[in-house]
Amino acid sequence: MRFARARERGEVSDFKISRREAVLGIGALLATGVSACHREDHGDAGVLRIGYLANVTHAPMIAGVASGRIAKAIAPIELETRVFRAGPSVVEALLSKSIDLGTSGPAPVVITQARYGDGTLEVESGCASGGASLVIRKGLKVVAAADLRGKSLASPQIGCTQDISLRKYLRVAGLDSTDRGGDVKVYAFAPATILAEMRSGDLDGAWLPEPWATRMVSTIGARRFVDERDLWPNHEFSSALVVTRPSFRAARAADLEKLMTAIGEEIDRAKKEPDVTREEAFKAIDVLTGAGPHDIFAEAWSHVAFTRDPLREAVLAFANDACDLGMLPKVPGPALFA
Repeated sequence: MRFARARERGEVSDFKISRREAVLGIGALLATGVSACHREDHGDAGVLRIGYLANVTHAPMIAGVASGRIAKAIAPIELETRVFRAGPSVVEALLSKSIDLGTSGPAPVVITQARYGDGTLEVESGCASGGASLVIRKGLKVVAAADLRGKSLASPQIGCTQDISLRKYLRVAGLDSTDRGGDVKVYAFAPATILAEMRSGDLDGAWLPEPWATRMVSTIGARRFVDERDLWPNHEFSSALVVTRPSFRAARAADLEKLMTAIGEEIDRAKKEPDVTREEAFKAIDVLTGAGPHDIFAEAWSHVAFTRDPLREAVLAFANDACDLGMLPKVPGPALFA
């Protein structure tokens, strides 16, 4: 079966494996990251290192980097960038001090803060709302959530925001993953692998960020079964946050403020000049991971809104959901927010 080959390539894990390593699903980062937090936190002098995902929800960061605007805004400080597969990997890099600031969905952030306490991470700003959906493969008869019983589903990474959303959705429907005594198989695949597995019929569905959700609908005939916006008040939920370490802020406050000013301007530009940010992000994502056809990317864009507001209540709702799912011991306190 293709799942076995994907595991051999290191592209898939399940919740049972992840729980044995770490509730976050980012394994060995915790030991290295927590010990690293006790070191001096000045980073590299004259350099700011940032990380983000090649998703539509991270478009302001992507466009600001690709255009050179962020680098120009923080000069003469040098800008270094890294692109990650999912939010837990961004948090890993923050904890290990491989990056100074990152953009992540809320779930990995609140899980980490709850596990290790105030002073671990700090939300500097919101970035995006919306931009995630549960898509079901072509031809699969699913009318209600209960019809997902016995099916195989996936998210980009254990402990990522889409993973929490998927597991919460199953729980509300009276379902659960097989490792918790339920009968829905839940996997973690890279989005490109999810596309291949759904196309072949080996995977029934996935909770995905944009542009991947729309790519599944447009390229392999998948059906958008749940637009996550429909599950939240006012159709708003936090899907990307700008995060750093409080210790880094304390060590390099002026540099961080300079960077945050530049990022804030990019978020504002995405709202005021959406065509500019969309085109810059499309070209950059196409180079990084493949953005798909231009019209599909434009459709994916329509599922996302950009905002500096971290949507605090929605972030704390993710924390409560993760707590209910047994993925963190307590809900983080107000110190998470700058």
